[in-house]
Amino acid sequence: MNTLRHISVQLERCVVQLVSVTLTIVLIALMPTTALAAPPATVASCSGIKNAYLTLGTQCATAYAGVDHQPDTVAGRLASFVARRTVLQIFQKALLCNGMYGASSAVQQLFKSGEEGHLTALANLRAAMENHSDPNIPAAYLAADLKNISIRKQQCK
Repeated sequence: MNTLRHISVQLERCVVQLVSVTLTIVLIALMPTTALAAPPATVASCSGIKNAYLTLGTQCATAYAGVDHQPDTVAGRLASFVARRTVLQIFQKALLCNGMYGASSAVQQLFKSGEEGHLTALANLRAAMENHSDPNIPAAYLAADLKNISIRKQQCK
């Protein structure tokens, strides 16, 4: 009888340990991946943003995939303009997030350094749309428009 009770206790402990290990594995698997991100972003690219702010980085990569560097159709030019503008807005959000997470001025400058070139690319794309008499030409996107972008620290994901 004593042996049967002893086996029962051991079996119970084994089940408890198995459940404990299983729950740990499940919790690790279900942890939000944003917990793996480490702000501030230190590389001025979509992947660099993704390393610090998973959601923003993923949005950036998705938008950048829509950029056609030599669009030759009306739809291509419009899609590329929208994608470029979105990427530029995401970089501005990452810049703001970096500021909230104490990024150095050198890192902040990395994120601002490409801004002028991207704004020029947008202006050139818009000019191409005008030259081709595209039916839907978006409003010009300027540096002042970037200043209107805001984000809260809780959104820096």
